[in-house]
Amino acid sequence: MAGRSPSVSRGMRQLVSAFLERYLNLTVIRFVAITFLVMGLLNLAIACWTSKGGRTIYGSYAGGDYSTFYIAGTILNEYPSDRLYDFGLQSKLLHSLFTDIPAKEELPFINPPFFALLFRPFSLLPYISSYLAWVAVSTSLYVAGFMLIQKTLYAIPSNASKIGLLLALSFEPFLVECLIGGNSSAFGFFAIALALHFERLGRLTESGMAFGFCLYKPTFLLLILPMLLVARRAKTLLGVVISGVFLAGVSLLALGWQPCTDYMKILLRISHTSWNVAEVFRTFKYVDIISFFRLLLGGVTPFTWVIIFIAVLVSIPFLIDVWWKFNRFDEDRRDLVWACTLTWTAIFNLHFAIYDTILVVVAILLTANVLYRYSRDTAAVPTPAFRGLIVLLYLAPWVSQHMALFIRFQIFTVVIAATGLYQLLLARASNVITGRN
Repeated sequence: MAGRSPSVSRGMRQLVSAFLERYLNLTVIRFVAITFLVMGLLNLAIACWTSKGGRTIYGSYAGGDYSTFYIAGTILNEYPSDRLYDFGLQSKLLHSLFTDIPAKEELPFINPPFFALLFRPFSLLPYISSYLAWVAVSTSLYVAGFMLIQKTLYAIPSNASKIGLLLALSFEPFLVECLIGGNSSAFGFFAIALALHFERLGRLTESGMAFGFCLYKPTFLLLILPMLLVARRAKTLLGVVISGVFLAGVSLLALGWQPCTDYMKILLRISHTSWNVAEVFRTFKYVDIISFFRLLLGGVTPFTWVIIFIAVLVSIPFLIDVWWKFNRFDEDRRDLVWACTLTWTAIFNLHFAIYDTILVVVAILLTANVLYRYSRDTAAVPTPAFRGLIVLLYLAPWVSQHMALFIRFQIFTVVIAATGLYQLLLARASNVITGRN
């Protein structure tokens, strides 16, 4: 039996590879991606067209979470800046904007003051027009970020890049959660893509400055900053500090001390509630390890913390190991370290929503570039394992929230973790040999 296992394993790999090659050819992938994209844009148009009193024909908010940014801009335009984090005022404006939503509905603005400044011009427009303008800006940032990072990934064939862009645009966390849902994740996506673009060009200070703009949502930097510290990337860290000082200065000069101190209090409060109060966040929409086990085990208990602690304790040392060796690695392995760090950021976090997982797209591009470099066949995505992971990453978000609601299991967390593990194993390998990893 022991002698037969390698042949059985090889046969299974060949079977999976044949299946993927037959049903995941470029024609099928293009058709599926365009279909999802058209359906998403059609739903966006219907939602805007049928919006009345704040509700759409689907029963959801018009523009989703965008209303919180619109209201923040409205406060800065029409009220003293000291009231930016006045949740009572935010609630009043929300219910005057959406007259048909329940009285208890709340959607507070909890991003930093400098980010609210971006929405002052948007809030001068009527709400739906403003939302559509933000959709256009988000799409532009997302596409620009994709093209920026892809520009330095020379091993990926042009046809694969075009298909990759279609898949990225029709990726559920972007198309539904970010675009239709009115979220701001495309801003962070662009900042990270720009940072890695500078990183690959050897412009480390500029790379850090780009990373610094992720301070609009500090959870994006929860693994990136420790990585830079362990990897001894002093210039990149200096760039982050420069951006942080700049953004703090802009906030102080434009809005004064009060909004800045209010925001710091909110950060402390969110950190506390995200660890202890399940009702604060809709757990089924989050993929981080805390939300995963809180959902699976029915809440935060001592046993939950033991499981989380063990999972982190087992995994983090392997990340620290590749971070420490980062400067000794060649370009390919450095790309893989960045890839697994970005992917694991979604897991090892205080709270990480599905719409924020578009960061994994950057990680997939970096990984694909390395695998293509060593692939003998540039006509297809190399290795069945990587192709399978891409399929799961693309399809899982379409069903993961429904599964989480009904069976209390977030499958997307598992898929992202599997992807991160695959990238980490490649980064730790002495040689990247596709087809045999």
